[in-house]
Amino acid sequence: MILRADVTEPQASEILHIGAHVIALEEPDTFVLRAVGDVSGEEVTGFLDVFERFVEGRRRGYIAIDLARVGHVTPEARRVSGIRQLPPAYAGLVLFGGSFQQQLVVRLAAMAGWYLRGRALGKPKPAVVTHEWQARAWLAERRAEADAT
Repeated sequence: MILRADVTEPQASEILHIGAHVIALEEPDTFVLRAVGDVSGEEVTGFLDVFERFVEGRRRGYIAIDLARVGHVTPEARRVSGIRQLPPAYAGLVLFGGSFQQQLVVRLAAMAGWYLRGRALGKPKPAVVTHEWQARAWLAERRAEADAT
């Protein structure tokens, strides 16, 4: 288990904006989305396009999503995220921040997606945690597991 003091926050190699949302691409393998306000289907398509380009040629890529400032997620956004095929390098998803209610809804949706697709592909269960440091610890644990294989 990794403790809070063991986790460092890497510097982003690139910062991108899609609408009000901020994406940090962190080496070696992490796409961090800080959702700000409502999320549309077009924006989700943009997020996933950026992730695909980021992981191209990489062994693995993780997605971390900050829910602290997210607004309404439109039905189109949910549809796009549910049907979009992730690239083979996709290695895991962790969500953090937000209210208890947001975390509950996201946990249910993320687990449903994992049972429908991710489990069969051998991907780890998505994690929903309260704090960013917990998300980074989860990422470090997944990396260590991947490096051990």
